[in-house]
Amino acid sequence: MDASPDTIPRAAPVPWSRRGQMVTALCFVLNMIDGVNIFALTYVAPALQQQFAVGPEAFAVVFSAGLLGMGLGGIFLAPLADRWGRRPMILLALLLMAGAMIVSAFAGDIWTLAAIRLVVGLGIGTVLASITALSAGFAPPRWRHVAAGVPQAGYPVGATLAGFATAWALPLYGWPMVFIAAGALTLALLPLCWWLLPEAPETREEARFSVAEALGGARRTSTLLLWVCTVGGFMALYFIGSWITKLAIAAGLPPTQAIIASAIYSAGACVGTIAISFAATRFDLRRLVLANLALAAVLFLVFGGVPMGLGALLVVSFLIGVTLQGGVNANYPLVTSVYPAEMRATGLGWAMGVGRIGALVGPLLGGWAIGTGMPLVGVFGIFCVPILAAGLAACMVRMESHG
Repeated sequence: MDASPDTIPRAAPVPWSRRGQMVTALCFVLNMIDGVNIFALTYVAPALQQQFAVGPEAFAVVFSAGLLGMGLGGIFLAPLADRWGRRPMILLALLLMAGAMIVSAFAGDIWTLAAIRLVVGLGIGTVLASITALSAGFAPPRWRHVAAGVPQAGYPVGATLAGFATAWALPLYGWPMVFIAAGALTLALLPLCWWLLPEAPETREEARFSVAEALGGARRTSTLLLWVCTVGGFMALYFIGSWITKLAIAAGLPPTQAIIASAIYSAGACVGTIAISFAATRFDLRRLVLANLALAAVLFLVFGGVPMGLGALLVVSFLIGVTLQGGVNANYPLVTSVYPAEMRATGLGWAMGVGRIGALVGPLLGGWAIGTGMPLVGVFGIFCVPILAAGLAACMVRMESHG
C-alpha cells in the first residue's frame, strides 16, 4: 500500500553550517570596510575643498568618479568572479581599494583624486557583488536571503564608525591620515581573508557562459525589472544619503542635531537590512520590498511636509533608514534568487552596476530641486516616484529556486 502524502516524512531542513555563518560574518566586515572607504571622502570633503580651493560643484567630479568606478567594477570585474572564483576577485579588489586609498592621501589636485577614487570604486563594485555571491553560496536555501542580505548591513555600520573616527582624527592629523588609516585597515583584511575566506562551491570548475546567456533568455524580463529596482532604489538612497543633514536643517533642526538625525538614519538602515533579510525566511521577499518602499515613500512625505520637533524627526529618520535602506538592500538577496549559482556574481554585478545610474542622478536631481527653492515636501515627493517604481518592479520579478 502506497503511503499517502500526509504520511510521508518531510525532509528536515538543511542546517546552516558554522563555516557558512563565518563566511557571512566576514562578508559583513568586508562591507563595513566599503562603508569606511566611501564615507571617508564624504567626511573630509570640506577640508579637501579648502585644500584645493574649489567649491562643491567642482568637487562633485570626485564623488562622481567613485560612483562611476563602482558601476564599472560591477559590470566588468565582478562577473569574473563567476569564472575565476569569488575569493581571488575579493582579494584583488581589496588590494585595489587599499592601494588607492593610501595613494589618495598624496593627491595634489581634484583631477588626480578623482582618478584615484575611480580605482577605489572599481574595488568596491567588485567586492559588493563578489561577497554577496560568496555568502549566498555557502547558505542552504532557507537561509540564502539572510546570507545575501545581512552583509549589506555592514555598510551603514562602517559609515557610522568612519564618521566618529574622522571627527576625532581630522583636527589632529589632517585629511591625508584619514585616507591612509582607511587604506591600512583595508590592507589588514587581506591576510585575514587569505586564511579564512574559502572559495564558493559553485566556482570550483570554470563557468562557461556569456553575459548575454546569464542576463537574457528566460531571465531577460527579470533582469530588466531588477535594473529598475536598483536604479530607482539607488536614486532615493543616494539622494537621502547625500542631503539628509541639509534636509534635516531645512526641516527645522539646528546643525548639531541634524548630524544626529543622519547617524540615526544609518542605525535604522542597519536594523532594516537585517530585519528584512530574516523576515524573508518566512514571507515573500518581493512583497516585503514593496511594503518597505511604500512605507518609505509615506515617510518621505511626512519628513518633508509635517512640522516636527527633534524627537519626532529622529524617529522618522530612523524609520526611513529601516524602510528605505532595508528595501533597497533587499535587492541583493532578490538578485541571488533570479540567477543560478554559477552566474550569480554576473547578475549581481550588472544589477548593481546599472543601478549606479540612479546613484549618480539622485543627488544631482535632489540638489537641483533644493536649489530651485521647491518646498521640502515637493523635493521628497519627487523621489517617491522612483521608490514606488522600484517596489512595483520587485513584485514582478520571477524568483527561481536555485542551488
